[in-house]
Amino acid sequence: MRMQSVDRFLLAIVGGAVVLVIIAVVVVFTRAAPAYRTGNEPGDVAFNYILAVQRGDYERAYSYLSPTLPGYPRSVADLREQLSRVQSYDSDTSYEVIKTEISGDRAIVTVRETIAYRGGLFSSSQSSNTFTIELTQTDAGWQLTSGSNWRLWMWCWEQKEGCP
Repeated sequence: MRMQSVDRFLLAIVGGAVVLVIIAVVVVFTRAAPAYRTGNEPGDVAFNYILAVQRGDYERAYSYLSPTLPGYPRSVADLREQLSRVQSYDSDTSYEVIKTEISGDRAIVTVRETIAYRGGLFSSSQSSNTFTIELTQTDAGWQLTSGSNWRLWMWCWEQKEGCP
């Protein structure tokens, strides 16, 4: 009789573990992917630019850049090539717009970047930091004019000589 109660206890533990694994798999696979925002506010434009870069939709990302940038990329292909130099593929990165300050036709959007580094089973880590994106309002809407994140913004776009 004692052996039977131990077997039931063990089955309950194994069954509980299986249920937890199933729940974890369902949560991971049903998690919604970020979607482009429909608004035209500076935070929406900054978010959409970041998402376009993350998805490799360089044509859309290019449309958010201000053509008045001194080193404005000559084409979508140039933008793709320039950003591909600094893309990082050893991590999963998420972004969240945390603050937008508008002053006339200028805006500064503060974004939180959270990076989850992939390692082995027991060697993953995470870090978080903030950066800013500056935008100017034009007849075409809000356009990016500066950024402080090296994965998303090329310093040479702000230089008269442009990118090498």
